[in-house]
Parts: sequence; C-alpha cells; structure tokens
Amino acid sequence: MPSIIEDASPRTNFTLVTDVLPNQVLGGSRLSYYVAIGTVLFCIWLFQSDKQKCNVSAPFYKASRLKWMFSADALVRDSYSKFRDCVYQIKTTEGVRTIIPASLVGELKGLPEDTLSARTAVREAMLSEYTSLCAGAHTDTLSLLLKCKMTGQLARMTPQLKEELEYIIATEFPECQEWTPFKIQPFMVRTVARLSGRIFVGPALNRVEEWMDVSINFAITAFIAVIKLQFFPPWMRPAAQYLVSELRTIRKDLEKAEAMLTPIIEERIRDSETPGYEKPDDFVQWLQDALPEDQKRDFYIQGKIQLLLSAASIHTTSNLTTDCIYDLAVHQDMQEILREEAQEVFNDEEAWGKKDSMGRLKKLDSFVKESQRLSGNVTSFIRKVMKPIDLSDGTHLPAGTNLLAPMAGIAVDSRFYEDPEVFDGLRFYKLRQHQQSSPYFSASPDSSSISTPTSNTPSPSPISSTPDDTTPNSSASSNANGRWQFTSIGDTAMNFGLGRHACPGRFFAGCEIKMVLAYLLLHYDIRLPEGSNGQRPAPNMFMMTKSPSLTAEVLFRRRTACA
Repeated sequence: MPSIIEDASPRTNFTLVTDVLPNQVLGGSRLSYYVAIGTVLFCIWLFQSDKQKCNVSAPFYKASRLKWMFSADALVRDSYSKFRDCVYQIKTTEGVRTIIPASLVGELKGLPEDTLSARTAVREAMLSEYTSLCAGAHTDTLSLLLKCKMTGQLARMTPQLKEELEYIIATEFPECQEWTPFKIQPFMVRTVARLSGRIFVGPALNRVEEWMDVSINFAITAFIAVIKLQFFPPWMRPAAQYLVSELRTIRKDLEKAEAMLTPIIEERIRDSETPGYEKPDDFVQWLQDALPEDQKRDFYIQGKIQLLLSAASIHTTSNLTTDCIYDLAVHQDMQEILREEAQEVFNDEEAWGKKDSMGRLKKLDSFVKESQRLSGNVTSFIRKVMKPIDLSDGTHLPAGTNLLAPMAGIAVDSRFYEDPEVFDGLRFYKLRQHQQSSPYFSASPDSSSISTPTSNTPSPSPISSTPDDTTPNSSASSNANGRWQFTSIGDTAMNFGLGRHACPGRFFAGCEIKMVLAYLLLHYDIRLPEGSNGQRPAPNMFMMTKSPSLTAEVLFRRRTACA
C-alpha cells in the first residue's frame, strides 16, 4: 500500500474508484450552481499561463492539460518512448514535473531528506495544509510500527484475516452455484477494508458499518478535495478552501473516527491497570503503547492516524486485487496452475496460519507482480529538490524542482522485460527459478534484460537496484531470488516507492492480496461474461491516477470440490 506516511509512490493522488469522480467533483444539492462555477474555474485553469519558473536544462514533452487529465498513462508511455534515458519535463494538471529515467534514479534515491524530499513532495501533492493528509510529527512512529509490528508478525495475523475473509464471503458474496455475474471492484473495496480493519482497529470496530463508511470514503473525499483545490492558483487557496465542501467532510470524518475510537481506547487504558491484563494485538494497541504519556489520551490524533492508514491502504490494495481478478478472468489457463499451487500449500486448515505459507505461493506472487507491472502506477519516485543537484549526465536540478519517474514507460521497456506488452503470469516465477539454478545469472531486477539469458555470461546491469528482503524473517539465501518477488523494490520496480521511503506496509498488502486470490481460486472458477471477446475490462484514468473499472462484471461459479 503506497503510503502517504512515507513515499506515496504516486498513485500520488491515491488509487481510487475514478468512475464516480466526474459526478462527485461537481456534485451537490444545487447542481446547476456548482456546474456553472466549476465551468468558469475549469476554463480559467485550462487556459491560464503556467507561471511556474523552471531552470531545469531538459526538453519539454508537449501535450495539453486536458490530455494529461484523462490520458496520462498513454502520454507517459509516449513521452518515455521519445526520451527514454534522458531527463525531460511535462506540464501536467498539477504543474511542471521533471521526469527522471531509471538509469539516473540510482543517483538520487539515497540522498537525504534535506536535499531531496519525498515527504515534502507528498505533502504538497496532497495539499496537506488543507486536507490534513499528513501524519506530521508521528510519521516516524507510524512507519516504525508498520515495519516492526505489522511486517514482523504477519504469520500470526493470517488466521484472523482468513476468518474475516470467510465472514465477508459468506455475508456479501453471491452463492454462485451457476455462473453468476458480479461487480467485483466494490466488493473488493469492502473486503480489504474489513481485512485491514481487523488488524488496524480490531474486531470490536472493523465490522461496524459507520467505521467501514468513514475508513473507505475518507480517501475518496480527500482526493476530490485535492482536485477541486488544484483548480485554484496557490495564492487563492487560503480563501478558496471555504468553497470546497469536502474539506468540511474531512473534518467531520476525523471527528467521527475520534468518537468511535475513544471508548475503545479508554476501556483499554482502564483495563491495563488490572493485574494479568492481556493487551489486544492490533494497531490501536501498538500505537497506544508507542505514544508518549501525554498523548495516550489524544484520541483525535489516534483517530486521524487510523484514517491515514485506511487512506493509504484500502483503495490501493483493493484495486490491485481487482486487477488480478480481471487478469485471471482473461488468462484462464493460469487459474488451474495457481489453484494447484494453493492446494499444495494449504493442504489442511492449519496451513493458513503457518509462518511460511504465503511465501510458498511463488507462482501466485509472480502473477500479482505481473498484474501490477501492467496495471500499476503511472508514475513513481515523487520527490522535491530542496538543494540544487547535478546529475551525471549534466542535468542541473535547482531547488524547487518536482520529480517523478515514468513507471508506465519503464513497465513496457523491452530492455527490462522480454515481450513487455505480453501478460506472462509466471514471468517472475521463472526468473526466480532460473536465478536459483544459475550462479552466473545477474541478480539485479533491473538488468538490461529481464528475459532468461541464453548463455552463462552474467547479464549486464546498467541500472543499479535496491534489493530488499521480500518476506519477513527471510534468510540470506532466499534474498537473492527475493529480488523478483512482488514486494521487491529497485530502480525499475518502483510501484512501492524506493529507498528509505518505500512503502512500509507492502508486505501486509501482499499477504492480503494473496490470501484473497488463493481463497477465491480454491472455491470458484472465474471467467469474463459472454460477448466480452476476451477483452480485459478497461481501466479508468483521471489525472495521474489509474484504477480498475467499478462497473465491470466478472462471472463466478462455485467449484464442486473445494479445497
């Protein structure tokens, strides 16, 4: 889950259900009034001259703001094909952005925050001074809890997650005795909200409908607020904020979260004084233990942190899960391959709680990573230059420059992926297997070609990578092929960010996604509706955000012999 706490490797404006945005952005009880005002603001925004000064010595890729609003994915691909390993600039809906190729990201990813800042870039992109989308002084505490408490204890959480998954399947998923059409994306949003909520706030709150509503809609409301504010030039925003109704909704949501969490936290504080009291094992308790004594009763900040967690996790995780299901429906040959693997791993009920079970789903892990490769972020590596930087190619980046990396272009670069436009669900599984069998195979996920080498000569690796152990408690021997896993990061694998600001919750997200997919594969067959001609449901693009269709239906049929 790309994090607004660390590096929201952008899907910076979150990965949201963009099907509903056009109606909500100009929504309201007095629709004609909002449409009229919105039209005027849109025209001013569309035709205003961009007064942002930029002293970057790099060419511009020219395209209209309107195209960037609805076709950013295609424009990033096209611009990348023209400039590839060169720094270039784009003029997006959010302003001028300097695009850094993968070949130069390695020079930047290790720079300190006071030179190149991810937090400042995310805070400005989220307009946090108006939207409250910032953990502020609690950023480091929150990141540390995600890395240490959540990531380090995933195996212990798995039985709870499975129980929650079975509950929502039983209560909100159709019977599917025959082929049954079902809009999977809205269901996945609620499923991930339930699963995440079980660990974030515990069983006393995660099934409460009011909490579900707030935790799901907080991110959507904030995203719409950001979009509206972006129509105003920065100097107008202090006054214009009062015209954005979503900012008032955000404040109300924060108050609701505080009200719902207060009695739970107060009860825990009282019970903690009882001898033999056993503390609950969820994020509410982890945060309570980590806060200084004078903030343990600050229920507002604890409610805010919970909503920030939800904003950073629910939609990104549910969208990728939906993308995987669409890909399963298209590539039906993969279903039996992945099902056999799941049956082998989960050969009995106790296997769901075993420490290594999720890590053994190597083929499913590959499938999810391949789906993310082709359906993931449009851009990544969001940074703001705080002090001047000179790159090795001679490019000067003055202070104030906003950076992005062109993920939509990198993902289909034939230098990094063999047949990059082709979906190969076992692409990364085969690379892991080959790497294990060949000591001469380059271990870098960013080698000049991600195809299997044809000789025993080490593959050249012009782009450095940042290897990362991809499962908690992984051994050194497993880390080599771990570079190809879903949660790995590198100069050409930046869907979770890069460097010290990489998303700390990606291991938890991977666990959720693989659990949901494995469960569905074991219990259901999946296919596209008749008349779809094998075409995958088209994604939605809005500004720099890409998300799966909210309205597309997929057919499910319960398997007669379920594992």
